Amino acid sequence: MNFKPLDMDSKKIFDQFLTPYPFLSSTYNFTNLFIWRNAHKIHYAHTDQALFVKKEKEKTFFLPPICKNKEQRKAAYDSLLSYMEENSLEKVMRDVSAQQLEEIRQLGYEITVESDRDSAEYIYSVESMSTFSGKDLHSKRNHFNNFIRYNQYTIRYIEESKEDCLALALKWYEDSSQSEALRHELTGIRTLLEHQEFFGIVGISVFVDEICQGFSLLEVLNDEVILNHIEKADRRISGLYAFLARTSMEYFGKGIRYTNREQDMGIPGLRKSKESYMPEFLEKKYIVTFH
Repeated sequence: MNFKPLDMDSKKIFDQFLTPYPFLSSTYNFTNLFIWRNAHKIHYAHTDQALFVKKEKEKTFFLPPICKNKEQRKAAYDSLLSYMEENSLEKVMRDVSAQQLEEIRQLGYEITVESDRDSAEYIYSVESMSTFSGKDLHSKRNHFNNFIRYNQYTIRYIEESKEDCLALALKWYEDSSQSEALRHELTGIRTLLEHQEFFGIVGISVFVDEICQGFSLLEVLNDEVILNHIEKADRRISGLYAFLARTSMEYFGKGIRYTNREQDMGIPGLRKSKESYMPEFLEKKYIVTFH
């Protein structure tokens, strides 16, 4: 099994394997993997029938293999587990969905399972996010309305404002903790803006008093879900994040059922923020150790 780093040519391979599957999560999304390819040392391998992804978070782990048909699953898992043994790696798979966990159990492996709440992805109703209707989102509606009431703003498509968005992202980074993760995110933002069409990115920017103060970068995965990759805004402008979240869905969510705003990574402030938008459900993730 020959693992190699992701490059832009890898997308053709991923598309072959992932197109048949209507994933709600971002786990195998090529854009997401590409953004974080250096941060998590992401590599992949494939055969004619299966796709394998290797990552690092302190230790090496793998995603469950993706197969072109169900009959190949047992062989793919066996092959990956053999690779782990041959390379003296812990036999651990992370970001395992509930459906994949059930498939692993049906294949008869002896396993230990741990729920990974920090990696669970927040799935919202597009209809709810594009209207902020109902009492549960009353505060978001107020934030949205306050932004409109107190600001002179214009909305532009990302295509019309790439340099402005990159400048805002750089300023956001410079004003932050400048952590390694945020540095990788900044590099990812630059990549998505430079290769917007290649990655299928859509998005808007918000200018307040003729200055870019916020933007969002999204990707329509399928008829069921639109994935929110990046959302950046000046924190000092009250209601701007709520305005971005809702307006992005008004622009790009028509005819789509869900929007995925990804995980909170166990960061308390981020968890509070994501929960405040009242998700429809969490796309749960599990850590599976094979014995």
